Amino acid sequence: MDGKIHALVGAGTAIAVAQSTGQDAVNTTVMMGAGVMAALAPDLDTAGKLANKISLSHKTIQNLVRIIGILAGAYTWFGLTGTEKYIGLALGAFLLFIAPIFSQKLMLFLSGAAIVAGGIFISEIWVWMLGVYVVAAALVPHRSYTHSFIGWLFFAMIAYYIDQEFMIQGLYWALVLAYGSHLLTDMRFWPGNKRGIKLLLPFSRVEI
Repeated sequence: MDGKIHALVGAGTAIAVAQSTGQDAVNTTVMMGAGVMAALAPDLDTAGKLANKISLSHKTIQNLVRIIGILAGAYTWFGLTGTEKYIGLALGAFLLFIAPIFSQKLMLFLSGAAIVAGGIFISEIWVWMLGVYVVAAALVPHRSYTHSFIGWLFFAMIAYYIDQEFMIQGLYWALVLAYGSHLLTDMRFWPGNKRGIKLLLPFSRVEI
């Protein structure tokens, strides 16, 4: 399913939970936003909307590295002499050479690592666990573990600590069910879905 559909279904799921628990407009809005994020979370394993939001564009980084490489080469060519000049030129060439390796997956991995470090620094369990989720999403193929019961269970653990932090009645279920809505709408039986999800990974690779 398209990311917009996942976001809409996640928002609707969260609103339903908010209404069932008698939340006011403010808490309903908060839960709706949380539902959208949770519904988009499984697609962090690809260059989806949420992945692009939490990490810098890989193309931006590639271009930045190229510019630094060119400037380094130009500076050393015109400003340095002898061995330093050749070292500088080699550095510039190296930066131009490695620029293409900065993929969206790499940027997502680095962003996740930064979130883990930040969560540990501020002693927030849900933050560093979310960082672990982001790192894992950057390492696995699309529609694999983030689209499985294991991924859902790990996210439910994150949701538990988020709920403990913000203490909004129903927030836990809004997050968990919104995440589950993504898995449900990615299943093969829906019209337009050419692929399903491997819900039982790693025990089964059958797409549902």
